[in-house]
Amino acid sequence: MIVKENFYLSPIYNSSLIDNIIFYSKLILFIVVASILIACSLLFGKIIPPIEKWLPVLFHKMLLWLLSLEVETIGETDKLNKRNLFISNHLSYLDIPILGSKYPLRFVAKSEVKSWPLFGFLAKKGRSIFIRRNKTESINQKNKILDVLSSGEKVFIFPEGTTSDGNRVLEFKSSSFSSVENQNFTIQPIVIVYSDLNGIPINRWLRPMIAWYGDMDLKPHLYKLIKLKSIKVKLIHLKPINAQNFKHRKDLSIHLENKIRKVYSSALSKKLAK
Repeated sequence: MIVKENFYLSPIYNSSLIDNIIFYSKLILFIVVASILIACSLLFGKIIPPIEKWLPVLFHKMLLWLLSLEVETIGETDKLNKRNLFISNHLSYLDIPILGSKYPLRFVAKSEVKSWPLFGFLAKKGRSIFIRRNKTESINQKNKILDVLSSGEKVFIFPEGTTSDGNRVLEFKSSSFSSVENQNFTIQPIVIVYSDLNGIPINRWLRPMIAWYGDMDLKPHLYKLIKLKSIKVKLIHLKPINAQNFKHRKDLSIHLENKIRKVYSSALSKKLAK
């Protein structure tokens, strides 16, 4: 048990004074540039729509730079502009800047996020679609997402509905696909695999450094995360599908869940075999 605990802690507590100086220097620059981006969004976002659409992408790219997060993209990505709904497995709050740095996407988030300090403000500036997860609001939520998709915008949903511990993919909620049920929309499934921390392959004891789930406190988790020197992640783009090819959203949900779970499990098995 002691060996596992030390192995779990080792990527965090070997940062030097120089590492800290570099990080906080990057943090100051990030705050300055991010402030300028937010100001531009507030002043010109409504007047010049492309600014409001693309500034979140730039903000997310800067966030990955700040956290020294390296993303490897796998699969066909040259036709992402033809996709409508994007989905993936969900492990951490890092998933959002990783995915949001690749393409202008409108993330679907629970309404409570809107009132969170700082994160709520950033989610609103990122044009998130806030929904209430209850049966009485289900039709309104479905129509809200359908309207956004019909306008030509790209929407991102985490069908698990919450973050997992990273050791498995949770069961998908079929209600996540109610807005595209029997509709002519193309869905792009993506598998997120966190592979390395500070050059060390991630295993089940290191995975909680990235995965944020259950009743974990955000501040301690975030503090440990920023102490890391580098994080590597893979974005595996699977073959897109059309929602219209499925009779019911439950069939669609099960199909996508199985595809993502299979690829994620395979990726974990390959890492363990190394």
